[in-house]
Amino acid sequence: MQFNWENIGIKTRVDKNVLYFFDPVRKRYLQVTPEEEVRQWLIYYLRTELEYPLAAIAVEKQITYLKRKKRFDILVYVDHHPMMLIECKAPDIELTQKTLNQIGQYNFILKVPYLMVSNGKQHLVCKANLTEKSFLFLDAIPPYKSLSV
Repeated sequence: MQFNWENIGIKTRVDKNVLYFFDPVRKRYLQVTPEEEVRQWLIYYLRTELEYPLAAIAVEKQITYLKRKKRFDILVYVDHHPMMLIECKAPDIELTQKTLNQIGQYNFILKVPYLMVSNGKQHLVCKANLTEKSFLFLDAIPPYKSLSV
């Protein structure tokens, strides 16, 4: 999957033949990798198409699960409450039950009502009912305004 960063206004630079782009959440240049491209395109889509405020998005923060350090990809907040957890995979990684289990482990700690897994080509989005321990798969990523505490 090849993205054209300049066409969407993302700053890029090349240093020693390595492409970097500017991450507006972490406010620094990052080396382009397939997973990072998916992460940045999702951030761009959330911001521009679904009106997710940049200030409501956290990227690659550490959590502890069963005494092990883990790092989630994207966490969206509404009124300072974690609301949506997003796991990004490289485009060549198939979305499987193992992928869903990974985000489920993270949600064991975070307890958010919306979960999403994406490889840039396929997106699985669901709303979790934490009390009933059930999931409702959605047809699309919900707009920011529809997320509520």
